[in-house]
Amino acid sequence: MYKDSRININFRTGPPSRRNVRVSDLMHRDSLIPISAAIAAHDRSAALRAIASALDGEIGKHWNRDLPKLAAFIRDGVPRFTVFARDGNGKLPFLAWSSLPGVGFCPGAGDCLSFCYSFKAWRYPAAFSRQAQNAWLLDNASGRREILAALDQFEVPGPLDFRLYVDGDFTSVDHVAFWFKALRERPWLAAYGYSKSFKQLLAYSGEYPSNYLLNLSSGHKHTAETVRAIKRLPIARGEFIAVPIGRKVQTSDHGTRSHNIELRAAFARIDKRKAFTCPGKCGICTPKGHACGSYRFANVPVIIATH
Repeated sequence: MYKDSRININFRTGPPSRRNVRVSDLMHRDSLIPISAAIAAHDRSAALRAIASALDGEIGKHWNRDLPKLAAFIRDGVPRFTVFARDGNGKLPFLAWSSLPGVGFCPGAGDCLSFCYSFKAWRYPAAFSRQAQNAWLLDNASGRREILAALDQFEVPGPLDFRLYVDGDFTSVDHVAFWFKALRERPWLAAYGYSKSFKQLLAYSGEYPSNYLLNLSSGHKHTAETVRAIKRLPIARGEFIAVPIGRKVQTSDHGTRSHNIELRAAFARIDKRKAFTCPGKCGICTPKGHACGSYRFANVPVIIATH
């Protein structure tokens, strides 16, 4: 087994057994890291070489379907995967944007790299390819036009819940400015997100959108002074804190009475503030909307078990 020094995910290095193995598991995931690194550098030639290398000897039919589509996109700039997801699952029934996570994309990341849930999506060829496509789109003018055109297809008369960065984060001040302008010009969106890119957000000097709420995501590498500064921003709702509870957490645990008691007890050992326990399903978080996107929960920590 291979373990990346910054990412706590085990990657297979030996040949996969073809017996009782899901198609999505056949890719050697360490082969995806060079693709991600090349996209972070916006190096077209390196990205195409990394994709070709990843496909060399690959037998998974879905990887052989999707990575060539990613390569074709990098060559001609025409998206092959949906740019935004909507109503993808019961956990997140909102419009959603994702990019690549980790080194090169999450400048404020710290301990979170050891438990980052976004890397789990790399099991799935289409999910990884969409992350990679979106990261590439965001770094050039024509790509940004594609993003905005795709976003405008969802316009509705009333507010539409929109999670900005399910995976990835604001990589630069320029990215912050792009998204904040897009949100200001689209008041029909009710946007929120989780970020550790505190320095990029603090360096932004433009107008903040009134339709975006920021959750300060735990696991960052910033000082207490920086955290205090980010909390003073008009877009800041409060903290979203991943709490280790000393055992492996299953998706079905979230929101159950016994789990909430266990989670609150673990949080109380490190922080005496009252907190709201995340039920794990944004669409049914509270009877009046989800806590992370509501001013009703301003300055209230939202806690979830590390999973």
